[in-house]
Amino acid sequence: MFDAFKNEFFRLHAMLVFTINDFFAYENLSGYSLKDHRACPICEEKTSYEQLKHGRKIMYLGHLRFLKKYHSYRRLKKDFNGYQKHDICPTPLSGLQIYEKIKNVNVTFRNMKKKQTVSEIWKKRSIFFYLPYLCKLDARHYIDVMHLEKNVCDNLIGTLLNIKGNTKDGVNAHLDLIEINIREELAPREVGKCTYLPAACYTLSKKEKTSFCESFKGVKVPQGYSSNVKSLVFMNDLKLIGLKSHDCHILMQQLLQVAIRGILQKMLGLQSLDYVYFSIRD
Repeated sequence: MFDAFKNEFFRLHAMLVFTINDFFAYENLSGYSLKDHRACPICEEKTSYEQLKHGRKIMYLGHLRFLKKYHSYRRLKKDFNGYQKHDICPTPLSGLQIYEKIKNVNVTFRNMKKKQTVSEIWKKRSIFFYLPYLCKLDARHYIDVMHLEKNVCDNLIGTLLNIKGNTKDGVNAHLDLIEINIREELAPREVGKCTYLPAACYTLSKKEKTSFCESFKGVKVPQGYSSNVKSLVFMNDLKLIGLKSHDCHILMQQLLQVAIRGILQKMLGLQSLDYVYFSIRD
């Protein structure tokens, strides 16, 4: 590099401190497989998971073990699956320990026909391990918060507004809750050819959805603060479309709380919707 002040060249040394990426890029950069039952790079073989019977998805449990040993949540039974949690969180492996596990892993990229077994969670040795100092770093890869926040925001709004294709609240979800002994009061009820889903505490009526969307429709923000939020609201369909990552950040941090607070009861905090049911025809 050239130093214009001293009018001379000098050698510039660079160091990779960590990478920031989404969850899928994490797999490519670290070499850890995130597609199977051992998807947690911290827990590895001790990842707590369960294959959902109806939704056909993998559910990752055991998050309470990351709380303090005597945290009040560990003793709650009814709010979870009926069991107290006393597990201790696993100790993350250091860079040296990981390198000892994968230093002899060789991958031929032209021959990927052989499928890996579940135990082969490290599919390759990351090229970053050629750096002599990488093993001594406490954390080498971080998850991008903006990507994570957008996924959470899209799923949350899709579930609140019951947007078809984006909602996570369906018949299979209710059946899986009963299967794992959670929220038995939300069990689907079959009457003739129709299946009725009891309303949860987050279920909104059409009037409440309209009020929810109108609160975003009337939002005015300073220039450069975010996108024009009111242009993303479609009152005819009662949905939000075209949210960018920064828009989701603004919604999750500031605007969403205001919109939800406007449709809650002042005294109870949550509106009782025991009389509301959704009908899903076969």
